[in-house]
Amino acid sequence: MLAFVAAMRQRQHDPALPLERRAALMRLADALEFLLATLAMPALDGPRQHPAEAASREAEQAWLALRDGMPEALNTQLKTWLADASRITAKLSRRTRGEPAPEEYRTLGADFALQPSSAAPDGASPAAAPETAAAAPAPADDARFGASAPSRVAPGREFVAEFVAYPAGQQDAARALLSQPHTTLEVGASAPLQRGVRLDVTLRGSAFVPADGESATQSFVWQGAPLKLAWALQAAAGTPGEALLRFDVAIDGIVVARVRLALEVAAAAPPDAPPARAEETPIAQRAFASYASADRLRVLDRVASIRLAAGIRVFLDCHDLHPGKAWQPQLEREIDGSDLFLLFWSAAAAQSGWVRWEYERALERLGDERLQVHPLDNGVPPPRALAHLHLADAYMALRQAEQQSRAATAG
Repeated sequence: MLAFVAAMRQRQHDPALPLERRAALMRLADALEFLLATLAMPALDGPRQHPAEAASREAEQAWLALRDGMPEALNTQLKTWLADASRITAKLSRRTRGEPAPEEYRTLGADFALQPSSAAPDGASPAAAPETAAAAPAPADDARFGASAPSRVAPGREFVAEFVAYPAGQQDAARALLSQPHTTLEVGASAPLQRGVRLDVTLRGSAFVPADGESATQSFVWQGAPLKLAWALQAAAGTPGEALLRFDVAIDGIVVARVRLALEVAAAAPPDAPPARAEETPIAQRAFASYASADRLRVLDRVASIRLAAGIRVFLDCHDLHPGKAWQPQLEREIDGSDLFLLFWSAAAAQSGWVRWEYERALERLGDERLQVHPLDNGVPPPRALAHLHLADAYMALRQAEQQSRAATAG
């Protein structure tokens, strides 16, 4: 089974496949790994459901989503494997607290891995499973982001702020796109960015407002070439002094990079003010997802895009933790070493003591700038410690509207 999961991991990063297919492969690989991990856990006491029961259902749902595009021999083997896993899960549910998992779970994964030929359709190598080998994948790009604006602006006067995205080594081409002789900032981006991914750039700043009702968010599709976005802004009256202009770069609602410009708001802003200098901020490479276990599938859906399109490693606690390890120290290490802390907030998360422990540690060790709150449910007030953070989420609203539309159509 581990060899099969490794094959799917390889395929999920192939940009020659549609993003939806890659996401489905990743979901099945996640679910199978999660199921194998939970099957090794000892039995629980009382009426609580053993984690393997939910993991078994998740794996079956992930397989059903891919079944129509997979070889029949592979479908048969997966169906048999999942049925065996369900039988082991049933035994776990009947055992008393602390009793170890049945020995069958040790051979469950091994039996599958010993038959790689059945996972490879039409004689293809096992590494190509569960689909035939595709053409050579298109290369991913080392993307860089920069920004430019005058270093000094007058209250009430319009000015232009510009954002550029470009591959490493093409900073001069990106600078040539700017409407004024401003410098651009190279933001160290070691994570690859897949072509065809949509990115949203949101411009924020308490001292600045978009001119003429212009939208604060603009979008582009990364194709591997330098490009520019521009905003017409006004400095609000009555806000003299230094102010920060923030460019947040997001994939599917999750901010993966930030560019910051420090501007001076002063009445006597010369027309030839030098460009502002930006704070260098690298693109995120590691993220920690904090969530209630009941929200696991919704969270997997939310982080799929940044895992596939930007190569960001997302730590999904119960998925990444293996039985028998001292898990709290590992959680501490993962939180402390993360570039992003993603708190998925819901009614269930609000009741979770572990979620609270995780976000309190993130606040202490990482600070506000690297903590993002992504609501999964409407109407759940944020914890007091996070009340100063913005919880509105347009992507959640769009998803809920789509669900309501589907329900109305079905009715």
